Amino acid sequence: MGNDARKKIQGGESNAASGMTREMFLMKDKTWELQPVDFSGIRNLKLRRHCEKFLNHPIKMKLSNRQGKFGLRAQGQLQSGKRLRGFWRQSTSKPSTEELSKLSYDEAVKRRLTTIEFEVQLPPTGKKSRKLPSVIYSVAVEPASMNPKAMIPRGAGTVRVLPEGHSDDVDVVALNAGKAFVSQPMKSGIVDPGWAKGRLIFRKGRPTGSV
Repeated sequence: MGNDARKKIQGGESNAASGMTREMFLMKDKTWELQPVDFSGIRNLKLRRHCEKFLNHPIKMKLSNRQGKFGLRAQGQLQSGKRLRGFWRQSTSKPSTEELSKLSYDEAVKRRLTTIEFEVQLPPTGKKSRKLPSVIYSVAVEPASMNPKAMIPRGAGTVRVLPEGHSDDVDVVALNAGKAFVSQPMKSGIVDPGWAKGRLIFRKGRPTGSV
């Protein structure tokens, strides 16, 4: 057996051991962006300001296949360069037939897709506290139409906050913070900006150098 084949088998075994699904395998080792969240619905002013301090700008999440305490490990990086601990995992909750019947068509389709959770652990809200609040983005993903080996989010995801982080209690306090988008950083356009300048196709709100 060749080295390449042996590496593929070993990689498949490690993915199975870590509980990684096909969708997660296609998403690992890539960088995703968690877009800012509107925390105005959180009544606790101290908690709201704490979340806004870290999540008022996009956070870049580098996904790893290493096992962590609350899923696979991830690392979040702020625009300032500060890094935050993170996790990502596949949601195991599935809606019942009765629940699906009460949803809109688009929402029902999203609930039937694979849902990935991106979690960012924040520092304690105070010097005397040891509890680490968490912000969790839950977003439905599906294969891309042009590249079936690429996973893309389907619409906005839901965001919830764990004010006291994870605990051993059965009922963990979770606050709904609304919706936000998860995306992948855009690369530079394929069109030469010098060629695009002044052409009619780029005169209707499109940025120069992109189609």
